[in-house]
Amino acid sequence: MQELVVVKAFKKGKCYGISLNDPEKDLILRNFARLLGGILRPKPASDLTTSVTLIDNTNTSRTLNISNAGYMGTGWHVFTRCYQYFPNSVHGSLLAFGNPASPPTPARTDYELVAKVAEIVPSSTTVDETNWQVIITGSYAWADGGTVTETGLYGYFAYGDSSWARFLLFHDAISPGVSVPAGGTVSVTYTIQL
Repeated sequence: MQELVVVKAFKKGKCYGISLNDPEKDLILRNFARLLGGILRPKPASDLTTSVTLIDNTNTSRTLNISNAGYMGTGWHVFTRCYQYFPNSVHGSLLAFGNPASPPTPARTDYELVAKVAEIVPSSTTVDETNWQVIITGSYAWADGGTVTETGLYGYFAYGDSSWARFLLFHDAISPGVSVPAGGTVSVTYTIQL
């Protein structure tokens, strides 16, 4: 599995810059490996759960439960105990970008961006079953402008009874950085090649 990040800067229809993740400074993180391992575990008995521990964006360990028990006792829901009024436990993903003074050197144990400017709720997630890709994209109007030199992809998951946290799954250095003019729009697209 590989991921590609494309960052673009726009203002009033004009493209100010496009850049990609640095292939030597991008990582699929430990959180993602643990998450995938939990989902692809051996099938437990119907009344058992399996737990995984991920590190949230505050550097706090959170135990997420993967359960066969679901809403009204049927179905399969990931990452939390399932309650009648809390049936959906995977809330989705968030994109983010930052502008540290120099591109970071990601490590598998990262849990937050170095200098996060904003989180972006993706405008779309597309599954391309011809090219076997998952494409997640979103945009953010950056009032102050600056230079994008890092991006990240978070999962927003439930843990415990009904608490939610952000878990950094991918952390990427963008090189060269993308200059965004004041009032410009930053577009971040992650393409995960399966």
